[in-house]
Amino acid sequence: MAGDTGTGYDERDARRGLRVAAVAVVLCGAVAFAGWVAFGSDGKAGHRAGLFPGVSDSPAPGPSGGDGTPPSDAFPAPGPESGTPSASPSASPSAGPYGSPSQTPSDTPSAPPGEPPEGFRTEDDPAGFTLAVPDGWRRTVEGPSVFYTSSDQATRLQIFELHGPEGTPYESAREAERIASRQRGYERITLERAGQGAMDAAELEYTYDSQEYGGLRRILDHRFAAPDGTMYAVLVIGPAGGRAGQEKIQRTAVDSFRQN
Repeated sequence: MAGDTGTGYDERDARRGLRVAAVAVVLCGAVAFAGWVAFGSDGKAGHRAGLFPGVSDSPAPGPSGGDGTPPSDAFPAPGPESGTPSASPSASPSAGPYGSPSQTPSDTPSAPPGEPPEGFRTEDDPAGFTLAVPDGWRRTVEGPSVFYTSSDQATRLQIFELHGPEGTPYESAREAERIASRQRGYERITLERAGQGAMDAAELEYTYDSQEYGGLRRILDHRFAAPDGTMYAVLVIGPAGGRAGQEKIQRTAVDSFRQN
């Protein structure tokens, strides 16, 4: 009988061990799924709609060598979709590089071919692209995003690749709006294609109420496909009242953008 009792305990212990192992497998699967949802299907941060700015007032880690906490424009939290984006393309000027309108704001000074406008410099960025950025702006890297920030920290230029499941710039812009629309005081200004083709660039513009900055912030978000099919986003984030200058910065960056 003692031997039989020992065998019974062994069987119960074995079954208990199998149940524990099964629970562990389920938990591991749940963690993996949560990671996919939070960071995108390839496990890298921001690769669904890409990191984009301006929507969280929680502090973000400062860049290496910085002298304070930078604006938390890069790391939004998901939120419910707000409104229905327009599906019809809007009229636009003739297409320029990567499907962007070729015209620039009227106050943009003319420059010799291949030269940046006055007040800008050409930056051969280590991330694999070249573009024109404002003179004196400081480069930092946060996750997959490259930032160029003004000396007063009020305005930022952000560039990153898009690696999410969204197949077109417009689809990516719609997902970006879905995430951004959770923010306090969110108001969409524009969500549109820059042309008729599915892979033409898309424009998203919105404002939101930033507790960190103590007022409205404006986001100009331009998404496009490069000649090799890689999709990028070029954003300008700044005070809501500075649109003309922000548009000039974004248009100059987009029109000068080249892959290295």
